Amino acid sequence: MKLDRPTIQQATIELLNEDGLDALSMRTLAKKLDVKAASLYFHIKNKNDLMVLISELVSERVYERLQKIDDADFYVLAHIMREELKRIQDSPRIFEITFPFTPFRSRLIELALSQFRDMGVDESHLTMVGNMGNNFVLSYVSDEQYFARVPDQKMPANLPEQLLSPIDMANPDDAFDYGLDIFMAGVDVKVKQAK
Repeated sequence: MKLDRPTIQQATIELLNEDGLDALSMRTLAKKLDVKAASLYFHIKNKNDLMVLISELVSERVYERLQKIDDADFYVLAHIMREELKRIQDSPRIFEITFPFTPFRSRLIELALSQFRDMGVDESHLTMVGNMGNNFVLSYVSDEQYFARVPDQKMPANLPEQLLSPIDMANPDDAFDYGLDIFMAGVDVKVKQAK
């Protein structure tokens, strides 16, 4: 098998979707690709580099989809990001543990910051607002993936009945929109207060 970046990325995604991030190793990837580990190390230095490849692939997919949409705002960016993250098990964790300034991730960051700037967020708060928006999407998808894997997990009995899980798994799209609306409304209120 010819080893190249797309082949390595696809095999990594398959392994992540089968067994998750904790089970992924350079050894399991080499086995999946039916190559010797030494051949794999010629292309990828270590597991961290592998994770960077995956986060950059997700970022590239998001960026390319956004380029096809006129006047995409943060709502659109967040929805596309969620959809692409959901395609790969544990991808929110991968984003959390990898360097965020690869080429396509940097473009997404610049795009999000530009959108918040256009909303009126002042320069001194742009990074914080962008980080909060990013964290909302990552943590939502992380919870969504977790509760999809372990649907029988229940909250402690002493909590109110309406707190069965951190997100509404019966209506995850509605719950995502609701949380995103709360975040964006909060940003809007702070922008108006600053004027």
